[in-house]
Amino acid sequence: MRGALGVQLFGDEAVRHDLLNSMTAAYASYGRLPLQWAYIEPTDENPPVYGWAGADEAIRAMDRAGIRPVAILYTRPPWASSDGCGPVDLVPITRYQAYLRALVERYDGDGQDDAPGSPRIGHWEVENEEDFDLAMSDDGIDHGSCFGGQAAAYADHLRASHKAIKDADPTATVLFGGVAYDRLYNGPAGHSPTGPFDYEFVGNVLASLTTRYSVESGYPFFDWMAVHIYNDFRNNWDGQQPYNQELAAKVAHLRDNQLLRSGVYDLRSRPIVVTEVGLSSAPADAFTHRDEFLQAAYPGQILARALAERVSMVLWFVGKDRFTGSCGNIYAWQTFGLVRSKAVAEAAATCVPNPLAGYSAPVDNQPKLAHRAFQTAQAQLAGLDFDSLIPLTQTGSAQTEAYRFRDPASGLYRVVAFTDSGERLGKRGPGSGGSTPPPPTPVLRTLVFSAAVLPGWTGKIKVTNHLGQVTQLSGTTITVTLTEAPVYVEVLPDGRRSSGPIPRGRRSSSCASL
Repeated sequence: MRGALGVQLFGDEAVRHDLLNSMTAAYASYGRLPLQWAYIEPTDENPPVYGWAGADEAIRAMDRAGIRPVAILYTRPPWASSDGCGPVDLVPITRYQAYLRALVERYDGDGQDDAPGSPRIGHWEVENEEDFDLAMSDDGIDHGSCFGGQAAAYADHLRASHKAIKDADPTATVLFGGVAYDRLYNGPAGHSPTGPFDYEFVGNVLASLTTRYSVESGYPFFDWMAVHIYNDFRNNWDGQQPYNQELAAKVAHLRDNQLLRSGVYDLRSRPIVVTEVGLSSAPADAFTHRDEFLQAAYPGQILARALAERVSMVLWFVGKDRFTGSCGNIYAWQTFGLVRSKAVAEAAATCVPNPLAGYSAPVDNQPKLAHRAFQTAQAQLAGLDFDSLIPLTQTGSAQTEAYRFRDPASGLYRVVAFTDSGERLGKRGPGSGGSTPPPPTPVLRTLVFSAAVLPGWTGKIKVTNHLGQVTQLSGTTITVTLTEAPVYVEVLPDGRRSSGPIPRGRRSSSCASL
């Protein structure tokens, strides 16, 4: 099965077969993995000396697991760059291109100068959150890349990277590095919180490329545009409900305000993909309630919204919990993973108070509810084509989102439906007496299913909840109660009972319960 969902991995994790098994059990199609020049070529030698061993092991392990690598290219060795996260300014850019050609050639899978086993990387993402502006940062800590405020420099870097990658593998897909496009120091009025990211970065990069290099072969020097989506910042982009929300609203804003500059360029037809998306399950604070139940609502929501926007790749950040920090800073302990980490649990337990009270991982890689929700979303929607949005006249509420998909093989339809409060998941209301406000009240709505919503109506439907649990219902029309956690609804053809589709390319006992 090849669906749109993948996960963020790191080099120390990608060699762990137990973790990779957990990700394949969730049906992850892609694994986003950093490949960093600073570690592969730490010293300046002539001829160059590359340390491939760690990358080889990770890529081979992912290949064996059936997870397609998406390589992120960032960090530079100190002999090549003044700051390590911005331009290559201490040696000619051709020195970087030589490294990049060798890297891509090693993982192009063509049998020539390949890593052992000829594993393939087909997607190369040029930098990570490169809209970060080091000069606007409070702590001076970059997010992998720091070209914010230096649009022309990234334009040159992207052009050089694109040429080197395509020289080595003309079939490779090159991504404009995933931009944060949030926490902006120069963003539209009303955006909050402000931070170290450059709102005008993408537009200025594309203008620089266009005015200087538009006649060159390869322009605009990327195949896909990448952006990061975090539910916590959604209100900066939200428009009118029900469908101009969250991912859809941010992608539309990026497309219309950055991929278009009137009279200069129009690149709105370039595919947009999401190379980071996530929701933390803990810790909660006075503003946002967090738990594993809310986190589990998000994979199905984000996948339905993405497919409706023709976003073909969505990478969850991260596969496994990994973040620790100062005991007094709860925000250093965000648990974005689909599975728990024993090391994180043990580190948190040394703090008084524990920043992750209630977090338990008696065994490593213990799946959270979000793992099952991710698996269910992938199994339910892989291979389906987006058909249409169910209009307000049929849903009856602007707080209901319902997306209809069609299986091109069978011609049958499936609807994904859930509620949306219009706020980030877990947003608390005002408190009283200085106490922490309670968790938000779930938004409950109903959706009436009939031939108008599900073509091929037989009076019998199968309802699969976000955790893969199945209910079968019948009636002339059938009313289904909705919450923030998606349900997947399909007609039972000719009134026959059905156990549901086996995900393409895989058969396992776990699928039978979906």
